[in-house]
Amino acid sequence: MLRRLSFVALLTMAVCGWALAADHSSKVMIMTQNMDDGTDLTFIVAASMPNPPLTVADAVDLTYGELVATKFDQRNAQLAKQIALRKPDILALQEASLWRTGITLDNPTIPIVDEIASLMTALNAAGVPYDLVAVYTGSDLALPGNHVPVLRLTDRNALLIRSDLRPPDFHLSDVQSHTYSAAFPFGPFQITAGWISAMVHTGNKHFRLFTTHLQSPIPGTDAATQVQMAQAQELIHELRNRTDPVVICGDFNSDAGHNHFVDDTPTADLIQGAGYDEVWPLMHPASDPGLTWPLYLEDQFAPPSYFAPFQPKERIDLFFERGMEDISIDRVVTVMPSLSTPPYGSDHAGVIAVFRP
Repeated sequence: MLRRLSFVALLTMAVCGWALAADHSSKVMIMTQNMDDGTDLTFIVAASMPNPPLTVADAVDLTYGELVATKFDQRNAQLAKQIALRKPDILALQEASLWRTGITLDNPTIPIVDEIASLMTALNAAGVPYDLVAVYTGSDLALPGNHVPVLRLTDRNALLIRSDLRPPDFHLSDVQSHTYSAAFPFGPFQITAGWISAMVHTGNKHFRLFTTHLQSPIPGTDAATQVQMAQAQELIHELRNRTDPVVICGDFNSDAGHNHFVDDTPTADLIQGAGYDEVWPLMHPASDPGLTWPLYLEDQFAPPSYFAPFQPKERIDLFFERGMEDISIDRVVTVMPSLSTPPYGSDHAGVIAVFRP
């Protein structure tokens, strides 16, 4: 979900079938993965528009039914298998949500799913445990329904590191977070976004890693795209005085391939124009566009189907780098979740970039 909206605000510390394995004498492997919140919130957005086709309460009930149908634990078990096969050193997650219900708007605390905990449990079961480095936790969205009294979303991004990695050979330090001042107004809510960053140390080399999830465009209005671009400009401004190498990854909601679908915004070009190379085209010919979204469509009428298979149209899950002259790019690959039978792992492909000091 949150292909259309992003709710994030506050740090809480705490491929192509290639079997990639970590070897810290020679490389650093980073994977970015949008986990999929289980809905695009289209029902709720539609109910909030002028002359809505349904009430907010009806939209909440439909969204709750969609969340039940998405079968989070089974989906996250599929993602865990894909991750465990490749064993990335660092895992950057978007839409790592906490969904809850309740009786009143003041206290909707009955858990539906904690996606971070669900994935970490599945990774432990797969024999490749990860430690939670940071969670970027956003403002809550709580709305009343009919059959489900209250539905509450807490949107989160997370940064994880593989549990068997230890200093001095490999470690993270100076973990930070920030909320962009540019935000999208949605009824009584401010839809915000931000970043998590950490210094990555491998051997005697280091670089600064940023991961982010920018505001998604909303069809019919240019305002959300303007917010997305302003957020990217804030990130570029944050990095303006850094002299160390930088890697930026995440879900940018901006199609770097300009395939004229819903996320064809200038943001990816804006970042490249500021001196950051997008990694995918550096390592692949134009005939290999590296499409990552959407693997299926959500919020489909009429329920209870909710989901419709789809062919990916965009490259929005991206890696950018700057100043990595002493740390070469070894490869960048997509990781397609299983789409053989539902429930599907995610509507986004993961992307792995391997850097060689």
